[in-house]
Amino acid sequence: MFSNSSVFIKDTKKAWFKNQSGFGLVELMVSISIMVIVSAIILARQDSFNSAVLLRSQAYEIALALREVQLSAVSASGDSGSFRTVYGVHFTSDTNPAADPLNGYFQVFKDANNNNFYDAGEEFGPRGNLDKRFEVRAISIGGAPPSSELAIVFVRPNFDALFFDDAVGGAVSASTIEIDIARRGISGTGPDVVRTIEVTSTGQIAVKS
Repeated sequence: MFSNSSVFIKDTKKAWFKNQSGFGLVELMVSISIMVIVSAIILARQDSFNSAVLLRSQAYEIALALREVQLSAVSASGDSGSFRTVYGVHFTSDTNPAADPLNGYFQVFKDANNNNFYDAGEEFGPRGNLDKRFEVRAISIGGAPPSSELAIVFVRPNFDALFFDDAVGGAVSASTIEIDIARRGISGTGPDVVRTIEVTSTGQIAVKS
């Protein structure tokens, strides 16, 4: 009686193991292909998302530098020696990537000779080099064709911004200037490619998509 039961149990185990089948080769290849495609899509979107976040951060960093210069200009700075000291930010666009490996930059300066332009020796703090993945693509003044260099100047006690274009060698009468910060080597106008810093003549500073 017991021997028959044991045989029955063994036969049942054999039948159970026979019914348990794994992936076939074709099924395995299809599953791996699907996983690879999904992973590639996720990684591509993740890279685009990371670039957009970094670009936004770079644009806000420059806007913050402009705001700090504005506040320094209208405040009584302890080392200024004069309540009329002029502070500004000088921008250079990347019009010639081969000659300008720094892909454009911005420099905070204290105008010692009161010519409203940035001159060597007037640096106020280190030069603000952009992340190598980004560039100052264009500097637009009042909707006019882009300029390669521009100085945004603030003079106490006004919060107003004054614009000086190195190309024309003087002040520019414009209500708005726009500085495009873009991903280097990538064309397009979307917010993940270009961020625009807008400065108005009344001293408002904003980052636009």
